[in-house]
Amino acid sequence: FFSSIHRINYSIHTCYYLQAVSMFIALYKNINIMTTISTNTATASNRRAYPGAIINTLVSAEQTNNSLFIAEFEFLPGSEPPRHVHTLEDEFIFMKEGEVTFFCGDDIIQAKPGDSVFLPKNIPHHFIITSESVKALFVTTPANFGEFFKMISVPYEGTEIPEVQGPPTEEAIGQMVALMASFGINL
Repeated sequence: FFSSIHRINYSIHTCYYLQAVSMFIALYKNINIMTTISTNTATASNRRAYPGAIINTLVSAEQTNNSLFIAEFEFLPGSEPPRHVHTLEDEFIFMKEGEVTFFCGDDIIQAKPGDSVFLPKNIPHHFIITSESVKALFVTTPANFGEFFKMISVPYEGTEIPEVQGPPTEEAIGQMVALMASFGINL
């Protein structure tokens, strides 16, 4: 597992990193390390979608006092965000299915199932899906970024990833840029 970790640097403290990885491994193996975390299943309250993506929230901000957000994401090509910078949270991705090329700072990371990618705050990044679809565990700390996904999605009970729609209008782009800025995300 540790050999597949691609990003460890960018001023992150080793102790903090090891705590985050240990917590992620424990959660991934269904070890209950916090008494407030329960096993979630896909329901309308924690399963959401937007064009090109399904989000299954596994651990919410409310369950962790805004420390951690964990979700399983399913993406289609064409649903990727543009290059951006998070000023508030670090992101950790564990690939389950499919392949993605991540661009983090000047680094290019080819990720496949079993690989982990760390995207530190304040470092520009984006990704390109290079397979027919992708399934990955997505972790942010702190957890406020989960609210962003709630705001851009709707409850969803389906099993198929909703199709990606055509290019957004200028008005929709303006609204998304404003929403992103309100969550400390800059283009």
